Amino acid sequence: MVVPLSSAQNPKRLRELLQTNKWIVAAELIVLCALCFARLFPFSIQIFLLAFSSLSLWLRGLSWRDVGLTRSKAWWKVALMAVLAALLIAIVVNLVTAPFVQRFVSGSANNSRFANIRGNFVALLGWLAVAWTLAAFGEEMIFRGYLMNRLADLVGRTRTGWVLSLFGSSLIFGLGHGYQGAAGIINTATIGLLLGTLYLVTKRNLWVNIICHGLIDSISLVTLYFS
Repeated sequence: MVVPLSSAQNPKRLRELLQTNKWIVAAELIVLCALCFARLFPFSIQIFLLAFSSLSLWLRGLSWRDVGLTRSKAWWKVALMAVLAALLIAIVVNLVTAPFVQRFVSGSANNSRFANIRGNFVALLGWLAVAWTLAAFGEEMIFRGYLMNRLADLVGRTRTGWVLSLFGSSLIFGLGHGYQGAAGIINTATIGLLLGTLYLVTKRNLWVNIICHGLIDSISLVTLYFS
């Protein structure tokens, strides 16, 4: 005789299945990668990815706190670490990676999407708002908080697994910025690699990444404004 599971056991079994079944994890990652190219309206990619990631965490009985969006007792340390990391990443990308990529692919990243920023203070403010919401919050929650953890679930939460997760998430992050051309993909993937490393070094503290990402984008936007 088969004894039916109680209503309390069913959600628990479902959550365990979603967390441990490799096929389900792989299917989620395929859907997420597909959503990286869903350009139905402005910023639809970030919105779709954030909704999908939030739903996935909720079905598994988790929240964004479980992947790093937790309160800190020393916000000044978080902010200081984010500022130093942003400066380091900006230096590495602009002085090392970008010149090499520009020579390698015979061109620079396509920033035509942000052309209206030059000398336009109102446009600058609008893009800064986007940078600190959909880009800093949204992309760090999606690509570092969600994607890196799901990739680690797929390949194993070992040191090797986290390294594979780091490179895999960075590649997808770069491809998601394909509108910037080949140079933009490589530059963005490099930034993703550095941000992913920061996420692991800070023991998966998303707040450091969010602030750092916002500062990096702000530096780029302000530079475009004065260029």
